[in-house]
Amino acid sequence: MLLYVWDMNAIRKKRQEYQSWKKSYFHLSSDGWKEGKLFYTDEQYAYGMTIMGLLTLRFNLTIYDFTLMPNHFHILMSGTGAECVRAFDYYKKKISIRLQEDGFPPLPRNYFFKLTPIEDEEQMRIEFLYVDRNTLEKGLSLPGGYPWGATYLFYSFLGNYLQGKSASSFPKYTALEKVTGSRILIPPDWQFHPQLGLLPQSFVDKSLFRRLFPDPKTYLTRLVKEYEAFVKLGKRIGEEVVFSNEEITDIVQQQVQLHFPGKSVHSLTNEDKGRLVVALDSKYSLTPTQIADALFMREYLVKQFLFSKDYGKKKKDAIRGTPHYDYSSKNS
Repeated sequence: MLLYVWDMNAIRKKRQEYQSWKKSYFHLSSDGWKEGKLFYTDEQYAYGMTIMGLLTLRFNLTIYDFTLMPNHFHILMSGTGAECVRAFDYYKKKISIRLQEDGFPPLPRNYFFKLTPIEDEEQMRIEFLYVDRNTLEKGLSLPGGYPWGATYLFYSFLGNYLQGKSASSFPKYTALEKVTGSRILIPPDWQFHPQLGLLPQSFVDKSLFRRLFPDPKTYLTRLVKEYEAFVKLGKRIGEEVVFSNEEITDIVQQQVQLHFPGKSVHSLTNEDKGRLVVALDSKYSLTPTQIADALFMREYLVKQFLFSKDYGKKKKDAIRGTPHYDYSSKNS
Protein backbone atom coordinates (compact mmCIF):
# COMPACT_ATOMS: atom_id res chain seq x y z
CA MET A 1 0.00 0.00 0.00
CA LEU A 2 1.13 3.56 -0.54
CA LEU A 3 2.02 5.39 2.64
CA TYR A 4 2.85 8.79 1.25
CA VAL A 5 2.53 11.74 3.59
CA TRP A 6 1.67 14.57 1.21
CA ASP A 7 1.80 18.24 2.07
CA MET A 8 -0.75 20.42 0.33
CA ASN A 9 1.86 22.23 -1.79
CA ALA A 10 3.10 18.90 -3.16
CA ILE A 11 -0.48 17.89 -3.93
CA ARG A 12 -1.14 21.14 -5.79
CA LYS A 13 1.98 20.64 -7.92
CA LYS A 14 1.08 17.04 -8.70
CA ARG A 15 -2.48 17.98 -9.58
CA GLN A 16 -1.22 20.57 -12.04
CA GLU A 17 1.18 18.05 -13.56
CA TYR A 18 -1.49 15.35 -13.92
CA GLN A 19 -4.03 17.80 -15.34
CA SER A 20 -1.62 18.72 -18.14
CA TRP A 21 -1.36 15.13 -19.40
CA LYS A 22 -3.06 14.24 -22.67
CA LYS A 23 -5.43 11.32 -23.16
CA SER A 24 -3.71 8.01 -22.52
CA TYR A 25 -3.88 4.80 -20.51
CA PHE A 26 -3.20 5.22 -16.79
CA HIS A 27 -2.82 3.27 -13.58
CA LEU A 28 -4.35 5.25 -10.72
CA SER A 29 -3.12 3.96 -7.37
CA SER A 30 -4.49 5.73 -4.32
CA ASP A 31 -2.63 6.31 -1.08
CA GLY A 32 -2.73 3.61 1.56
CA TRP A 33 -4.41 5.28 4.52
CA LYS A 34 -2.29 4.16 7.46
CA GLU A 35 -4.59 5.52 10.18
CA GLY A 36 -7.90 4.20 8.86
CA LYS A 37 -9.84 2.43 6.15
CA LEU A 38 -11.88 3.39 3.12
CA PHE A 39 -14.12 0.35 3.57
CA TYR A 40 -15.00 -1.21 6.92
CA THR A 41 -18.15 -3.12 5.97
CA ASP A 42 -19.50 -5.05 2.99
CA GLU A 43 -22.11 -2.34 2.56
CA GLN A 44 -19.36 0.26 2.20
CA TYR A 45 -17.52 -1.91 -0.33
CA ALA A 46 -20.75 -2.31 -2.31
CA TYR A 47 -21.19 1.45 -2.31
CA GLY A 48 -17.60 1.82 -3.49
CA MET A 49 -18.37 -0.53 -6.39
CA THR A 50 -21.35 1.61 -7.37
CA ILE A 51 -19.42 4.87 -7.24
CA MET A 52 -16.69 3.29 -9.38
CA GLY A 53 -19.24 2.71 -12.12
CA LEU A 54 -20.51 6.28 -11.86
CA LEU A 55 -17.03 7.52 -12.78
CA THR A 56 -17.56 6.22 -16.31
CA LEU A 57 -20.81 8.22 -16.59
CA ARG A 58 -19.73 11.47 -14.98
CA PHE A 59 -16.32 11.68 -16.67
CA ASN A 60 -14.93 10.83 -20.09
CA LEU A 61 -13.18 7.68 -18.87
CA THR A 62 -13.06 3.99 -19.71
CA ILE A 63 -12.27 1.53 -16.90
CA TYR A 64 -10.53 -1.73 -17.80
CA ASP A 65 -9.80 -3.14 -14.35
CA PHE A 66 -9.94 -2.09 -10.70
CA THR A 67 -9.60 -3.44 -7.18
CA LEU A 68 -10.91 -2.00 -3.92
CA MET A 69 -8.70 -2.81 -0.94
CA PRO A 70 -9.46 -1.94 2.70
CA ASN A 71 -7.39 1.25 2.73
CA HIS A 72 -6.58 1.96 -0.93
CA PHE A 73 -7.65 1.16 -4.48
CA HIS A 74 -6.26 0.64 -7.99
CA ILE A 75 -7.84 1.56 -11.34
CA LEU A 76 -6.66 0.92 -14.90
CA MET A 77 -8.35 3.47 -17.13
CA SER A 78 -8.04 5.63 -20.21
CA GLY A 79 -8.79 9.34 -20.37
CA THR A 80 -7.01 12.65 -19.97
CA GLY A 81 -5.01 13.42 -16.87
CA ALA A 82 -7.53 16.13 -15.97
CA GLU A 83 -10.41 13.65 -16.13
CA CYS A 84 -8.50 11.21 -13.92
CA VAL A 85 -7.96 13.95 -11.32
CA ARG A 86 -11.64 14.89 -11.39
CA ALA A 87 -12.63 11.23 -11.06
CA PHE A 88 -10.37 10.75 -8.02
CA ASP A 89 -11.76 13.90 -6.38
CA TYR A 90 -15.31 12.68 -6.89
CA TYR A 91 -14.56 9.18 -5.61
CA LYS A 92 -12.74 10.50 -2.56
CA LYS A 93 -15.60 12.89 -1.77
CA LYS A 94 -18.31 10.21 -2.04
CA ILE A 95 -16.39 7.64 0.02
CA SER A 96 -15.50 10.22 2.67
CA ILE A 97 -19.14 11.30 3.03
CA ARG A 98 -20.22 7.67 3.37
CA LEU A 99 -17.62 7.06 6.06
CA GLN A 100 -18.91 10.00 8.07
CA GLU A 101 -22.53 8.91 7.66
CA ASP A 102 -21.57 5.51 9.05
CA GLY A 103 -19.76 7.00 12.05
CA PHE A 104 -16.17 6.62 10.84
CA PRO A 105 -13.49 9.27 10.37
CA PRO A 106 -13.52 10.95 6.94
CA LEU A 107 -10.58 10.73 4.58
CA PRO A 108 -7.89 13.32 5.38
CA ARG A 109 -7.49 16.38 3.17
CA ASN A 110 -4.07 15.19 2.02
CA TYR A 111 -5.32 11.77 0.94
CA PHE A 112 -4.07 11.62 -2.64
CA PHE A 113 -2.95 9.25 -5.39
CA LYS A 114 -0.27 8.46 -7.94
CA LEU A 115 -1.08 8.47 -11.65
CA THR A 116 1.21 6.38 -13.86
CA PRO A 117 1.07 6.61 -17.67
CA ILE A 118 1.09 3.23 -19.43
CA GLU A 119 3.33 3.46 -22.45
CA ASP A 120 2.94 0.17 -24.32
CA GLU A 121 1.14 -3.18 -24.42
CA GLU A 122 3.69 -5.08 -22.34
CA GLN A 123 3.51 -2.52 -19.56
CA MET A 124 -0.28 -2.73 -19.71
CA ARG A 125 -0.07 -6.52 -19.24
CA ILE A 126 2.08 -6.04 -16.15
CA GLU A 127 -0.32 -3.41 -14.80
CA PHE A 128 -3.28 -5.80 -15.22
CA LEU A 129 -1.37 -8.56 -13.46
CA TYR A 130 -0.32 -6.27 -10.62
CA VAL A 131 -3.85 -4.98 -9.97
CA ASP A 132 -5.28 -8.51 -10.10
CA ARG A 133 -2.56 -9.87 -7.84
CA ASN A 134 -3.21 -7.23 -5.16
CA THR A 135 -5.72 -9.29 -3.18
CA LEU A 136 -3.44 -12.32 -3.32
CA GLU A 137 -0.47 -10.20 -2.27
CA LYS A 138 -2.32 -8.88 0.79
CA GLY A 139 -3.61 -12.34 1.76
CA LEU A 140 -7.29 -11.47 1.24
CA SER A 141 -8.35 -13.83 -1.51
CA LEU A 142 -7.48 -15.55 -4.74
CA PRO A 143 -7.73 -12.86 -7.44
CA GLY A 144 -10.68 -14.48 -9.23
CA GLY A 145 -12.63 -14.97 -6.01
CA TYR A 146 -12.49 -11.43 -4.70
CA PRO A 147 -15.84 -9.62 -5.07
CA TRP A 148 -14.68 -6.02 -4.69
CA GLY A 149 -13.24 -5.38 -8.12
CA ALA A 150 -13.27 -6.55 -11.71
CA THR A 151 -10.82 -9.45 -11.55
CA TYR A 152 -13.48 -12.15 -11.34
CA LEU A 153 -14.73 -11.08 -14.78
CA PHE A 154 -11.59 -12.39 -16.46
CA TYR A 155 -11.82 -16.02 -17.59
CA SER A 156 -14.52 -16.80 -15.05
CA PHE A 157 -18.08 -18.00 -15.49
CA LEU A 158 -19.07 -15.99 -12.43
CA GLY A 159 -19.32 -12.78 -14.42
CA ASN A 160 -21.74 -14.44 -16.85
CA TYR A 161 -24.12 -15.84 -14.25
CA LEU A 162 -23.97 -13.33 -11.40
CA GLN A 163 -26.87 -10.96 -11.94
CA GLY A 164 -28.66 -8.21 -10.08
CA LYS A 165 -31.60 -5.93 -10.50
CA SER A 166 -31.48 -3.92 -13.71
CA ALA A 167 -31.72 -0.14 -13.44
CA SER A 168 -34.84 -0.19 -15.61
CA SER A 169 -36.66 -2.44 -13.12
CA PHE A 170 -36.50 -0.01 -10.19
CA PRO A 171 -40.10 1.12 -9.55
CA LYS A 172 -39.14 4.77 -9.17
CA TYR A 173 -36.04 6.61 -10.21
CA THR A 174 -35.82 8.04 -6.70
CA ALA A 175 -35.16 4.50 -5.47
CA LEU A 176 -32.22 4.26 -7.88
CA GLU A 177 -30.97 7.66 -6.70
CA LYS A 178 -30.95 6.33 -3.15
CA VAL A 179 -28.78 3.37 -4.19
CA THR A 180 -26.30 5.41 -6.23
CA GLY A 181 -26.32 8.58 -4.16
CA SER A 182 -26.53 10.48 -7.42
CA ARG A 183 -29.11 11.88 -9.82
CA ILE A 184 -27.06 10.97 -12.86
CA LEU A 185 -28.98 8.98 -15.49
CA ILE A 186 -28.11 5.26 -15.18
CA PRO A 187 -28.13 2.99 -18.27
CA PRO A 188 -31.21 0.75 -18.10
CA ASP A 189 -29.25 -2.51 -18.42
CA TRP A 190 -26.85 -1.84 -15.54
CA GLN A 191 -27.13 -4.49 -12.84
CA PHE A 192 -27.33 -3.75 -9.10
CA HIS A 193 -26.76 -6.69 -6.75
CA PRO A 194 -28.33 -6.46 -3.25
CA GLN A 195 -25.04 -7.36 -1.50
CA LEU A 196 -22.36 -6.47 -4.06
CA GLY A 197 -23.56 -3.13 -5.36
CA LEU A 198 -23.18 -2.23 -9.03
CA LEU A 199 -21.80 -5.27 -10.81
CA PRO A 200 -18.57 -4.48 -12.72
CA GLN A 201 -19.78 -6.24 -15.87
CA SER A 202 -22.08 -3.23 -16.24
CA PHE A 203 -19.27 -0.78 -16.87
CA VAL A 204 -15.86 -2.48 -17.20
CA ASP A 205 -14.46 -2.78 -20.73
CA LYS A 206 -13.05 -6.34 -21.00
CA SER A 207 -11.91 -6.13 -24.63
CA LEU A 208 -8.42 -4.86 -23.85
CA PHE A 209 -7.77 -7.64 -21.34
CA ARG A 210 -8.89 -10.33 -23.77
CA ARG A 211 -6.60 -8.94 -26.45
CA LEU A 212 -3.58 -8.86 -24.14
CA PHE A 213 -4.28 -12.27 -22.56
CA PRO A 214 -5.76 -14.46 -25.33
CA ASP A 215 -6.09 -17.56 -23.14
CA PRO A 216 -6.43 -18.30 -19.40
CA LYS A 217 -3.20 -20.31 -19.16
CA THR A 218 -1.10 -17.35 -20.30
CA TYR A 219 -2.89 -15.07 -17.84
CA LEU A 220 -2.60 -17.37 -14.83
CA THR A 221 1.03 -18.30 -15.51
CA ARG A 222 2.10 -14.69 -15.75
CA LEU A 223 -0.05 -13.77 -12.75
CA VAL A 224 2.20 -15.81 -10.47
CA LYS A 225 5.52 -15.66 -12.33
CA GLU A 226 6.18 -11.97 -13.06
CA TYR A 227 8.33 -11.59 -9.95
CA GLU A 228 10.81 -8.99 -11.15
CA ALA A 229 8.16 -6.94 -12.94
CA PHE A 230 5.97 -6.85 -9.80
CA VAL A 231 8.87 -5.52 -7.75
CA LYS A 232 9.67 -2.83 -10.32
CA LEU A 233 6.05 -1.72 -10.53
CA GLY A 234 5.64 -1.78 -6.77
CA LYS A 235 8.68 0.44 -6.31
CA ARG A 236 7.37 2.87 -8.93
CA ILE A 237 4.05 3.39 -7.16
CA GLY A 238 5.46 3.10 -3.64
CA GLU A 239 3.95 -0.27 -2.77
CA GLU A 240 5.81 -3.19 -1.22
CA VAL A 241 5.65 -6.62 -2.83
CA VAL A 242 5.94 -9.51 -0.39
CA PHE A 243 6.74 -12.97 -1.72
CA SER A 244 5.74 -16.24 -0.10
CA ASN A 245 8.33 -18.90 0.78
CA GLU A 246 7.23 -20.92 -2.24
CA GLU A 247 7.69 -17.93 -4.54
CA ILE A 248 11.13 -17.22 -3.11
CA THR A 249 12.12 -20.84 -3.73
CA ASP A 250 10.95 -20.52 -7.33
CA ILE A 251 12.84 -17.23 -7.78
CA VAL A 252 16.04 -18.80 -6.46
CA GLN A 253 15.69 -21.83 -8.72
CA GLN A 254 15.23 -19.54 -11.72
CA GLN A 255 18.32 -17.54 -10.79
CA VAL A 256 20.43 -20.64 -10.22
CA GLN A 257 19.52 -22.03 -13.65
CA LEU A 258 20.15 -18.65 -15.25
CA HIS A 259 23.63 -18.12 -13.79
CA PHE A 260 24.72 -21.73 -13.14
CA PRO A 261 22.88 -24.04 -15.58
CA GLY A 262 22.61 -27.63 -14.43
CA LYS A 263 23.59 -26.90 -10.84
CA SER A 264 21.51 -26.89 -7.65
CA VAL A 265 21.67 -24.47 -4.74
CA HIS A 266 23.43 -27.08 -2.61
CA SER A 267 26.23 -27.52 -5.17
CA LEU A 268 27.14 -23.82 -5.34
CA THR A 269 30.28 -22.42 -3.81
CA ASN A 270 30.22 -19.41 -1.51
CA GLU A 271 31.58 -17.36 -4.42
CA ASP A 272 28.63 -18.51 -6.57
CA LYS A 273 26.15 -17.76 -3.82
CA GLY A 274 27.63 -14.29 -3.45
CA ARG A 275 26.56 -13.47 -6.99
CA LEU A 276 23.05 -14.70 -6.24
CA VAL A 277 22.88 -12.70 -3.00
CA VAL A 278 23.42 -9.47 -4.94
CA ALA A 279 20.89 -10.45 -7.64
CA LEU A 280 18.21 -11.41 -5.10
CA ASP A 281 18.70 -8.17 -3.21
CA SER A 282 18.83 -5.91 -6.28
CA LYS A 283 16.15 -7.44 -8.47
CA TYR A 284 13.67 -8.81 -5.94
CA SER A 285 14.27 -6.75 -2.78
CA LEU A 286 14.50 -9.87 -0.61
CA THR A 287 15.68 -9.36 2.96
CA PRO A 288 18.98 -10.82 4.19
CA THR A 289 17.01 -13.32 6.28
CA GLN A 290 14.98 -14.47 3.27
CA ILE A 291 18.13 -14.76 1.13
CA ALA A 292 19.99 -16.67 3.85
CA ASP A 293 17.15 -19.17 4.23
CA ALA A 294 16.77 -19.64 0.47
CA LEU A 295 20.49 -20.16 -0.17
CA PHE A 296 21.13 -22.18 3.01
CA MET A 297 23.61 -19.62 4.31
CA ARG A 298 24.19 -17.81 7.54
CA GLU A 299 22.68 -14.34 7.58
CA TYR A 300 25.93 -12.64 8.54
CA LEU A 301 27.55 -14.01 5.35
CA VAL A 302 24.70 -12.61 3.27
CA LYS A 303 25.25 -9.18 4.82
CA GLN A 304 28.98 -9.43 4.17
CA PHE A 305 28.32 -10.06 0.49
CA LEU A 306 25.82 -7.19 0.27
CA PHE A 307 28.20 -4.67 1.84
CA SER A 308 31.38 -6.00 0.32
CA LYS A 309 33.22 -3.56 -1.94
CA ASP A 310 34.28 -6.49 -4.07
CA TYR A 311 30.72 -7.65 -4.66
CA GLY A 312 29.55 -4.10 -5.04
CA LYS A 313 31.88 -3.83 -8.03
CA LYS A 314 30.52 -7.10 -9.39
CA LYS A 315 26.92 -6.10 -8.82
CA LYS A 316 26.15 -5.34 -12.46
CA ASP A 317 27.80 -8.59 -13.58
CA ALA A 318 25.83 -10.53 -11.01
CA ILE A 319 22.47 -9.36 -12.27
CA ARG A 320 23.34 -9.08 -15.97
CA GLY A 321 21.27 -11.53 -17.97
CA THR A 322 18.44 -11.69 -15.47
CA PRO A 323 15.22 -12.11 -17.53
CA HIS A 324 13.13 -8.97 -17.85
CA TYR A 325 10.64 -7.52 -20.24
CA ASP A 326 11.57 -4.63 -22.50
CA TYR A 327 8.59 -2.31 -22.15
CA SER A 328 9.79 -0.08 -24.98
CA SER A 329 9.81 -2.81 -27.64
CA LYS A 330 6.06 -3.14 -28.07
CA ASN A 331 4.04 -0.05 -28.72
CA SER A 332 0.30 -0.09 -28.32
